[in-house]
Amino acid sequence: MSSPIVSVRSCFSVRRDWRSKAAMRVILLLAILAVLCCPRSARADVDAAAVQRAIDRGVAYLLKNQTESGGWDEFSGYSCGQSALCTLALMNCGVDHNSPAIAKAMKYLRSHAPNETYSVALQTLVYCHLGAAGDLPRIRRNVQWLVDRQFLEGSGDAAGAWNYGDRGGAGDPSNSQFAILALGAAEERGIFIEPVTFESAMDYWVRRQRQGGAWSYNSRDISGSMTCAGIASIIIARGRLGGTTSAISGDTIQCCGGDDEATDPVEDGIEWLGRNFTTQVNPGGNQMSFYYYMYALERVGRLSGRRFIGDHDWYREGAQQLIKLQDDFLGYWKNVGPLEPEEVATSFALLFLSKGKRQVVAGRLRYTGASDKDAKSWKQHPDGMRQLVRHIERDWGRDLTWQTVDAENAVLSDLLQTPVLVISGNRPLDWSRETADTLREYIDQGGTILFEADGGNGCGDASGFQNSVARQCGEWFDGATLDRLPPEHPVWFAQRKVDATAMGKNYWMYGVQACCRTSVFYSPSSLSCRWELGDHLFRRTKISESAKREIETGIGIGENVIAYATGRELKDKLESRFVIDDSSGIDAKRGSIQIAALALDAGGQEARRAVPNAGSLIESRIPLKIFASDAPVGFDAAALADVQFLWVHGRTDFVLSSDQRRVIREFVERDGMILGSAVCGGEAFSLAFRREMAAIFPDSPLTVIPDGHPILAASGGYDISSVTIRTPAVGGRSTKNRGIGKRAGRPVIEVATVNGVAGIFFSPLDLSCALESPNSVQCPGYSTEDAAKIVANIVLFGMQQ
Repeated sequence: MSSPIVSVRSCFSVRRDWRSKAAMRVILLLAILAVLCCPRSARADVDAAAVQRAIDRGVAYLLKNQTESGGWDEFSGYSCGQSALCTLALMNCGVDHNSPAIAKAMKYLRSHAPNETYSVALQTLVYCHLGAAGDLPRIRRNVQWLVDRQFLEGSGDAAGAWNYGDRGGAGDPSNSQFAILALGAAEERGIFIEPVTFESAMDYWVRRQRQGGAWSYNSRDISGSMTCAGIASIIIARGRLGGTTSAISGDTIQCCGGDDEATDPVEDGIEWLGRNFTTQVNPGGNQMSFYYYMYALERVGRLSGRRFIGDHDWYREGAQQLIKLQDDFLGYWKNVGPLEPEEVATSFALLFLSKGKRQVVAGRLRYTGASDKDAKSWKQHPDGMRQLVRHIERDWGRDLTWQTVDAENAVLSDLLQTPVLVISGNRPLDWSRETADTLREYIDQGGTILFEADGGNGCGDASGFQNSVARQCGEWFDGATLDRLPPEHPVWFAQRKVDATAMGKNYWMYGVQACCRTSVFYSPSSLSCRWELGDHLFRRTKISESAKREIETGIGIGENVIAYATGRELKDKLESRFVIDDSSGIDAKRGSIQIAALALDAGGQEARRAVPNAGSLIESRIPLKIFASDAPVGFDAAALADVQFLWVHGRTDFVLSSDQRRVIREFVERDGMILGSAVCGGEAFSLAFRREMAAIFPDSPLTVIPDGHPILAASGGYDISSVTIRTPAVGGRSTKNRGIGKRAGRPVIEVATVNGVAGIFFSPLDLSCALESPNSVQCPGYSTEDAAKIVANIVLFGMQQ
């Protein structure tokens, strides 16, 4: 429910009596009553806080049921599998690795050398997640155990599979799934595993896939859990085999011409899941394996980079169902039958909730082209994004994920879940006007786009793609061009220092400066091709130095774009994104508080939406009618006659003429107010603004407001006595961006009093870019939320004087 608007038509006349005390009392009383009587309705949807509460309660249950020995009750005939599962769940939920509970659990697990596939695999997953150097010999032991017990070629349908280990049996898909999970995790820890192990496993799963894309446990019944097992196992195995479309030949990287299957078993499996999707049951399977299915579903969504499976937001729907099923009193989950008792069901549920909510660091746009030939143009290198995220996880020291966004179905909120959107292609873009408009709005709201051409290196001519990208940017940004990014741009050093020549002697990165930042990047060669080969760096494969440098550079550029765009500051998956809604269509000046930007040639054009966005934000928070003009006003007394707040912003030095100074002086003396903002904290503008105000009002110096100043708690506004002040890392070509510095403190606001009234306000820290482009982090200053509150309080304080 939106806030009501208090009409101020009767209080503001075209004459300059708009700040009379009687009018102010009426407006403020109506505003406060409107806020008190018309609160916003709460959203009854699952959110990050609800998920965290469920996780905390489930963790508490597992900790309470840990035995004195450090483990949990085991299934008959198994050594430590259930204890490993519970420990893995706790660690993924963020339980401190140095806590007494984890220390006891690790002591228990290290006392076992299991000989059952489930136990060996789960124990290995725990060791790899913990990352203790002392566990490397145990990981190697378990890896060798698994390799030795894989069914070899000549074993018929079981070739490439695992059984129950010492418990015997034929090839078993469930055991095989856990074996691949463990081997994949061990390989990421630097343990060398012969490629034939993964090749055999992948062949096993491809052979087992049924017509229609699903998998089954036996020869009869297909199920969601086994389909998820097949999809994830192929993704893991394929990723350890160096990619499908990229290849290294001596010193040369070939980006196209490698294996490109006519049908992709992963896509076929995901399409089956989409057609049969549910989080109510294990589709087609035994209800006794429901939580096992949910854990497998999470793995598919995360490893495939899908936010949606079919038309379903798999994590949101799964989280809603699990929260619904959690025991209200003790916080556990329990299934029917003996397969998933409390500890097992609770561990699977916690693994879904914790791993599925990993923060999204980047994504890829799925779009359609003009012909069937374009069906795969958007993802010539399907494993590239996953491999890039693996490297970012290692460098940032945290678990992350990525996702694919479908251009045809995505709305703005879907796109904003992804801070950096990668768009690949080798043919001209041919998407709809609606898609183009949504992508432009995504940029306006703080998103970053990385275009990459799949040209050269065996991929043919991509000039059509490049030309269409250039045309699209020109349409989005009033004729802007793709410009070479200078050597001092963070794209070359934000996370890793890179040398562009490693990608080719003529290689360079291009971009468009818009919305106070480089909001669009363009690479004339495929970065995803190099990302897809990134597994060679993890496995320390022996490749030529030039190929290695090329892969490292491609990955480094990708990391640098993401570090620059996000400042390594990410939102949780279910956390709502801040969006400025400027669609209210306010066009009536009469009866409104009017805010306008001054037409000043000082670099303020890059934040041209700051003023209308400020008006929309203030009106959405405080029940006042605001008219914020899209067009700047000149130094014209008639044009300024109905303006109450004049926004003066820029980034560079400027000098006013004597006539311009006279117009500003008369505006303030007629009770107009000036709000100055240094775009992106531009020091040159701050010096110029203070100099010009001192020249116009020599007896009214700008001074920093002290603690307790009324502007910090304006009536009807916000308590802004403490806000978060952000400082992006100051980098150089020899430094790394370690993220955004933050401190809590009083906002830095300077005020000048003219004729007994505070008439000039100035923020040397950025307000404009925060209001121009929410969710972006490139400027020192405030978040969009805090910037809006600061401006709202300034407007209210000015009215209340």
